[in-house]
Amino acid sequence: MSNQLLFRRAPAKLSIASLDGPIDLVVEAQYNPKELQITQPIGWVDHPSTTGQNKDIVTEFGGAKPQTMQIELLFDGYETGGVAGKATVAQHIARLKQLATVRSPSSSKEDERRPHHCLVAWGERGLPALRCVIENLTTKYLMFSPSGQVLRATCTVSVKEVDPAAIAREQRHREERKNTINRRRGFSA
Repeated sequence: MSNQLLFRRAPAKLSIASLDGPIDLVVEAQYNPKELQITQPIGWVDHPSTTGQNKDIVTEFGGAKPQTMQIELLFDGYETGGVAGKATVAQHIARLKQLATVRSPSSSKEDERRPHHCLVAWGERGLPALRCVIENLTTKYLMFSPSGQVLRATCTVSVKEVDPAAIAREQRHREERKNTINRRRGFSA
């Protein structure tokens, strides 16, 4: 049996895309990660014992917490002069940085003065897509051309689950409170 028959490309690639736009702000894995680490914290709260006895410590459920995911992406352009899939290694890294950077720092709209809400997806039959924000981005540059062009790098992306609809509701609620306070003070909205 030939090696071609043994090796099949993955039909789906892990991707991280902006939910805020532009629509083409997507980073697709050149190579799918060999593993994903997903953490689901449980919101338990310990209330210290007033008697000093461990048996008197009360633990109660404090509410749901968002899950987190850590993804390691390898971008390798060594054999192709810095091109890793559909973009250069540097372009992949720049897109990840753009997803993790405040969209419009000087905007008057609060919603634009934050980094992108993202979607991490990996095929249709794999893990469910995760709506998230990038909490941490670590880039390790592994190889350079003689001229200094990045040929290989790994990016470790840590994301935290978010619910954009809940965030939008909270922002509307904050705006309504601000308008109410301003009306009480005699300011117009």
